Amino acid sequence: MTKPYSHILVALLKGIVYSHNEKVWDELLKTENETDVKKYFADINLEVIIDKSEGFAYLKQRVSEDEEEETPKLIQKRQLNFHVSLLCLLLRKHLIENDREGESSKAILTKDEIINLVKPFYKETTNEASQQKQIETAITKVVDEGFLRKMKTDDEQYEINRIIKAFVNADVVKDSLEKLKSYAELQNN
Repeated sequence: MTKPYSHILVALLKGIVYSHNEKVWDELLKTENETDVKKYFADINLEVIIDKSEGFAYLKQRVSEDEEEETPKLIQKRQLNFHVSLLCLLLRKHLIENDREGESSKAILTKDEIINLVKPFYKETTNEASQQKQIETAITKVVDEGFLRKMKTDDEQYEINRIIKAFVNADVVKDSLEKLKSYAELQNN
């Protein structure tokens, strides 16, 4: 028997649900659906994280209170490479600055602006094309991870999805970027 909220379950299993996906988002926020969806996932050791103010929801693996009880994990942690990690840190920093300045609730960057954010952290090279490809690959991966959304505009604009706040702690951004910048400077000397 199909549950009336099955489409919500499927959407969450596929990844992050954003408020701009109005059909699923509005259905998820109905009290009876929210309760049932949370109970459903609790049965398989997952927690539904809903941030109504930022407009996103996602699944998180519950941490077992009983260390000896080995429960199978549905959601695996993924190791991000240097390029993707760097880009995530820079995007989170940009979001912090955007929020501080209060210009807009949306943080939007062009592809060129993203490339210019990243370049100071790369070694100087004579092969600009290769470096550009590395950065573009990182952008694609960050889009796939759900932290960036390519906008439907002519000039390759991207919106930083606020879900990045849940995965990249603001406290580590400054220190991590300073360490990466020092590392890049050492590589260039």
